[in-house]
Amino acid sequence: MLWEDFIGKRLLLVALSLGLLTHGIIVYFTLPQTYDAFVHIFFADHYSRFWFEPWEYRWYTGFLTISYPPLVHQAVALIGKLFPFKVAFAIYAIIVYEALIIGVYRFTKMFYDKRTAGVAAILAVILSSLVETLHVYGQVPTLTGLALLLNSIPFLYQYLKSSDSRYLVLSLSFIAVVVSSHHVTAIFGMVFFIAPAMLMALVDWKEGLAEESLFKKFVPRLLMAAWEKKVEILLFGIIAIILAVGLIFPYWYWSKTDPISQVSIPHGSRDNFLEVTSSGLVFYIIPLLLILALLPAITFLITRHKRHLGWAVSFFLCLLFGSGGTTPLPKLMLGENAFNILTLDRFGFWASIIAIPYISHFLVSFLSGPIRQYWIGRFGETSHFLLSGLSGFSYLLFIIYIFHLASFRPLQPREVKIEPILNFLNRDDHMRWRYLTLGFGDQMAWLSANTLAATIDGNYHSARRLPEMTSRAVERLENAKYLFEEGMASLTDFLTDSEKYQLKYVFSNDQYYDPLLFYTGWNRTIRLENGIMVWEKGNISTIQPIQPKDIHPILKKAWGILPFTTVAVALLLTFLYLFHFKKSQTEMISPEMVERYPKPVIFLSAWMPFLIFSGFLTYLIYEMLLVDQRKDPESTIYAFYDHLDFQRFEEAFSYFKSGPDYNLDQYLLEKSVKDGGLLPSYAKLNQLEIDTLELDENRIKYQVNTTWRTSLGPRNLEEEFVLEKNGNHWSILPPKLELEIPENQVISYDYTLFKKMGKRVISAFPTVKDDRIKKPFAAFYQANLVERDGLTSITGELINADNNPITLALRAEVTFKNDSLAIFYPERKMHYNLAPKATTFFEIPLAKDSTQVYPIQSITLKAETDVTERGYIRGIRTGFEIKKENPNSYLLEIEMENPLTTEITIPGVLIAERDSLGRIIHVALETHPRSIRSGLGSIFQIELEKKALESVVVEDIPIFLQINGQERSLVLKSWNTEQKIQLLPHCFISPEIYLQ
Repeated sequence: MLWEDFIGKRLLLVALSLGLLTHGIIVYFTLPQTYDAFVHIFFADHYSRFWFEPWEYRWYTGFLTISYPPLVHQAVALIGKLFPFKVAFAIYAIIVYEALIIGVYRFTKMFYDKRTAGVAAILAVILSSLVETLHVYGQVPTLTGLALLLNSIPFLYQYLKSSDSRYLVLSLSFIAVVVSSHHVTAIFGMVFFIAPAMLMALVDWKEGLAEESLFKKFVPRLLMAAWEKKVEILLFGIIAIILAVGLIFPYWYWSKTDPISQVSIPHGSRDNFLEVTSSGLVFYIIPLLLILALLPAITFLITRHKRHLGWAVSFFLCLLFGSGGTTPLPKLMLGENAFNILTLDRFGFWASIIAIPYISHFLVSFLSGPIRQYWIGRFGETSHFLLSGLSGFSYLLFIIYIFHLASFRPLQPREVKIEPILNFLNRDDHMRWRYLTLGFGDQMAWLSANTLAATIDGNYHSARRLPEMTSRAVERLENAKYLFEEGMASLTDFLTDSEKYQLKYVFSNDQYYDPLLFYTGWNRTIRLENGIMVWEKGNISTIQPIQPKDIHPILKKAWGILPFTTVAVALLLTFLYLFHFKKSQTEMISPEMVERYPKPVIFLSAWMPFLIFSGFLTYLIYEMLLVDQRKDPESTIYAFYDHLDFQRFEEAFSYFKSGPDYNLDQYLLEKSVKDGGLLPSYAKLNQLEIDTLELDENRIKYQVNTTWRTSLGPRNLEEEFVLEKNGNHWSILPPKLELEIPENQVISYDYTLFKKMGKRVISAFPTVKDDRIKKPFAAFYQANLVERDGLTSITGELINADNNPITLALRAEVTFKNDSLAIFYPERKMHYNLAPKATTFFEIPLAKDSTQVYPIQSITLKAETDVTERGYIRGIRTGFEIKKENPNSYLLEIEMENPLTTEITIPGVLIAERDSLGRIIHVALETHPRSIRSGLGSIFQIELEKKALESVVVEDIPIFLQINGQERSLVLKSWNTEQKIQLLPHCFISPEIYLQ
């Protein structure tokens, strides 16, 4: 026993040293690529600034930080007083991981001897689920809760066996820290960890109970044992519940008074892993591959003795729940509501922790125990050595793969240097408005942690209450393009209704969103030194003060004091235990020895790790290096479009048949001419279908139909490709493109650029330049309330009557007959920037669908103007002809010419349909997917729905007009009643001509 004790402690020290040398060094570098690290750093920054004030105003117009247990964030905040927050987070993470290694060691001693516990501690250093949780997810609160829970369970076990109240106090002290760190671990830990530990303690305490038959005598005697220990069980349960409620009472109070009410957000852990293999890889295969490889041994050990009965139930339940939607069982057992709320990967994570003692016992037996002796006797020592070495080596390569998972499968956008953004927010009082980030990933939380400026977005969806977010399955606005229609719809709401939340600035790291920003009235302001484009919207009022939700001062003090009190108490009691009343573990723990394993278990568990991990790594190497993407014509097309989707044009060019007449430079030039515009620069590939047109042995012709997701909606594209077989590979024949050469080889400026200087003064007091310039003058030509098919909208026409270009903000304030008020915006159906004397049509929908009925009393159209030099150039000569008029539509042929010195990236037109009296009935925005080069033109056809005959202009509801807060009336203007259709150019120019 002395030797076992010595070996166990030596192995524990080795495990702690390995943990420090691996995770302690690597965690700082993997931190920026994790999902949650920056979120927890943001919370830590809050406590660093406002320890006793739970109201956080920087996200979602404000939320309460009592919506998440505070201990981890407060600990990082304290360390952050001495170190930068990234370093502080890394320091705290390694401290927690070291505590977790100790917890695994102590937890395993409940099952087996100390040598096995030492091996378990080393296994905790390299267990894939733990490595992924720290280095891929960054879920330090989860690790904190687990570390303290594992340290608590042995004391609970000892308390139930000995009835010594000192163990009760020790166990509860650690439970208190768990509650203060991560409430989910505390809640589910009661079910999946504490309940099985209690059952094990009762079986070990009651002599002879383990030998009874399961259904005849075991269950009744177990219940009798529980009754005999009822005082201990009830005392622990009652105090644990009191601690769980009392320590984080503000959280429970918040969840009761402000419950989460939002549409379920999709999560990959709920997917069917057989259909969505990427989710299965991240949420099931990577964390559980070792457990699956050793499942025969685990199953044998966890079911062979009745003291493990509770752990067996917990393990297999967690393994089942962790499989997500692969089978219908998790949803049936959890219920649809819980299934759609929980992230189910946490169950697989807990299954891997429960399996640690059993894996460790098998490893000990295989490396130096009965299995080793059996294997050597049967197959020889060389066979055992090679199998052990190759299995271990392949597993270590697998762990290295997890460490570098972000390199193989990028989890976040490229790192964004935030200093230029901070400089922008700090100057010119830009922090008086809210901002939004696009394409930042979880780095948006890192930006928030370094500034006091407020964003309308956030990265903690349990705290948000904005209806535009909670009504849709949207996690964050910054990654809206990955959430398909619902994500883009939510983003469009915020970009259109930006005045509602005083949203003035957008920091864009993804040009995918550029067309949507432009057509919803945003203007490019400056490209920062880090490459981030700043978009701005004019006529946005500054942030209005928001009354924080009232929390009793006593609760605020308790929230800031009690969590760290639990840590202090747990540390003090631990020292007292170690130095004063620690008892021999052999008296309290009932370790068991397994001398014989069934032969099938030995062979399966010995070979499966090597076969599975070596097979997994071989597949990865084959997929990355050896797979032939040009082995057949279909694979060639799919790989070609994959490169196009991610704008890897040089790699895409390699799929063309090489030749002296077609080089990379020529391909890029032709592509910019042919495919410029909305596709593919501002699009993501959504669907691809291949139809065979001609088929020969070494030659094939395809028609490829693709669907692209863009910020302006889906777009379809048809292309033809001819492929030839060269040896064992297929190549695409270069397309033949007839280049259009502009007649004028030298083109001069055909437009005027303005520069708004403002009247800034050198002063120590803040100044805002826009309020020192007189508001430009605009006028309404017409404003109509139009009803069609139960839907109502406001249409009309505006003019910039000033001599300066202006930016417009237009909204309709509708008063209903019940005196309620609603505000509506024109979305994309309007020019938001107007050159001097330029006009624009507009349409403001007042209902999303015909089920919404609005008994309107009056309408006030409010227009705000401001001087701008951004985005007013439409830059194109436009003409059209009605080629065909059908009963329900017009077929329009539109001709455009580009006289500018730069290309028109997205040619577009704003179309107005008028009735017989010249009133605008509806407005449509139509865009062309092909760009138009300088000096050239384009002709394309569109079909416009005819609405004038079926629409009614409502004249008995008053429409009041305001411009810059002053009452206005319509300016009289005559219309050509025979001209039913009118067009205005509305084009997006990608080159930043305004920023020169």
